[in-house]
Amino acid sequence: IVSDEQVVKVLRQYNPWWRSPSTIKEESKPQKRLAYYEAVRVMNHHSIRRFAILSGVRRVGKTTILYQAIENFIENGTDPKNILYATLDNPILKLVGVGTVLSIYESLYPLQGTRYLFFDEIQYTENWELWMKILYDSRKDIRLMATGSASPILEKGSEDSGTGRWTVLKIPTLSFYEYCQLLQLDAP
Repeated sequence: IVSDEQVVKVLRQYNPWWRSPSTIKEESKPQKRLAYYEAVRVMNHHSIRRFAILSGVRRVGKTTILYQAIENFIENGTDPKNILYATLDNPILKLVGVGTVLSIYESLYPLQGTRYLFFDEIQYTENWELWMKILYDSRKDIRLMATGSASPILEKGSEDSGTGRWTVLKIPTLSFYEYCQLLQLDAP
């Protein structure tokens, strides 16, 4: 139903930094929430390898945190082609699934070294927790950060497959302090 060329087109659209690394600055925001620092810390930990899952209601900034992390990795010398962002609520990516997306991405850029995967709205992927378990167990070269808006689904999958493999970080709505910081106001 979906051709590899269609998937490639979607992936190139979502990953403009493959062509021009500075394009990530258009998506990233300057204010970073506490969850950003925690997610990057989990993803970069040297002795404990874990994936980071950002969970929370829609519009709390989960995707922004993904973009900020991507910008961080590019600024710190990661080859932009070693970074894949995919939103799995896209109808084309949803149809082909994580395995095909990863296979097509790796055929585009058969690079060496650590790969950084950023999956937005992971809960739209069938058997998402099984895919993450397989990636964690079989691919030591992968670091992964994902988001999900369906908290109970993420928590259930984390209990079953995620123990010791990933950390779920719950992203709350903005606190009053964060709101003031965002508007560049002095908090009382």
